[in-house]
Amino acid sequence: HPNIVHLYNFGQENGFFVLAMQLVQGQTWERQILETTRLGWVASCRIAIDVLRALEYAHGRGVVHRDMKPSNVLVRASDGAATVMDFGIAKMTKNTRLTATGQTMGTVRYMSPEQVRGQEVDLRTDIYSLGATLYESLVGDTPFDGETHFEIMTKHLAELPKRPSAHGIEVPLAIEDALMRSLAKRPDDRFSNAREMRKILEQVVRTADVGLGETQRVDRDSLPPVRAAIATPTVVREALADALEPGSSLPGIRRARRWPYVVVPLMLVAAGVGAAVVLGRSRGSQAPTAAVVPGVALPQHAAFGPLQVYTDGLATPEQVHTMYATALADVRAHFAASKHPLQVPERVGEIIAMPQEAFCLPAAYLQGKVPSDCATAAAEITISDANATRMYVVSDPARVENAVRAGVSQAVCLFEANVDSTLCDEADAVLGSH
Repeated sequence: HPNIVHLYNFGQENGFFVLAMQLVQGQTWERQILETTRLGWVASCRIAIDVLRALEYAHGRGVVHRDMKPSNVLVRASDGAATVMDFGIAKMTKNTRLTATGQTMGTVRYMSPEQVRGQEVDLRTDIYSLGATLYESLVGDTPFDGETHFEIMTKHLAELPKRPSAHGIEVPLAIEDALMRSLAKRPDDRFSNAREMRKILEQVVRTADVGLGETQRVDRDSLPPVRAAIATPTVVREALADALEPGSSLPGIRRARRWPYVVVPLMLVAAGVGAAVVLGRSRGSQAPTAAVVPGVALPQHAAFGPLQVYTDGLATPEQVHTMYATALADVRAHFAASKHPLQVPERVGEIIAMPQEAFCLPAAYLQGKVPSDCATAAAEITISDANATRMYVVSDPARVENAVRAGVSQAVCLFEANVDSTLCDEADAVLGSH
């Protein structure tokens, strides 16, 4: 998984047992906290989201980490992505022979109450420990401190942690509530899985990303002239940096992986430059440019209102659009009586049907993150800007229809899970049964 440090090989060398592992250039989350006292809530949540992706993957394969703490998370210097390491005391949930029953494992400041008691643990232990880690990142100290390990362990069992706001730390209420839920004493009161917590953090961070365009407005006259012919993401980010007041910062300039698709289009509209130049999106009926999906030939393109559909020729845009419309009709019919209206139709801006091998090309993805199952993936959703989502589907004629339905199901999960996580399972059942 891209958020778990890779183990390449293991064996013996000069009488020692050795592991050959992936080199991750960067700092641990712990080092970042120590150097800055605490991190901002957006930076903290972005790291936590990556960690939750890693835990979601591990938990789905029956592995509980059991030693989740900031020193076991490496934050890559190049793009800020987080990688979980040190599964040294991890446990297979289906194999109790790996550790002694009743053995206390973990690090005391991040240890769950059930670990303190030496009880059997499950994935919710990792959620508690990550909650303690996120708490430290936000507040600058762990939820519980003491002179001895025994004192700290006792507090894990009996004392409620103070909310970050009680320390004078400004954090969105949804984030604070999610944090406190992850630190619940009873496992049943925590999130039932990593995905559930991740979706809440993602939704709030996404809202903050959109809000940046409003809170950091730049006067049109203060922007240096930028011609469309040279309006690459790098040029635009530099122009925005020059236009900002001295001392102010634009996170997207440092974190291009996450930001240009949110901030740049908003700013370019103010400057009179088409957002399509930066996004590489081909509007209208003209043939798509190579920038739509670098390295993938997409000879066919059609617009269906605001929805753009690109295909490599194995299926026509009209066929893919019909499949998409049918899938939407099915899921809308199912949720017609729901009190939570679906947002998916307004969020999907592009559908791209491409060959299977293209799913493993980093350049194909706006965020650069290749799906962990790219060799077999049928569909993948990625956020392209503040209000639209790009859907990739495999163009294999025998699989494309089910791939489109799987993509719609993913879109429902992406935008609706923060309202009710069961909507995701319902969409899977409706769209996966075709």
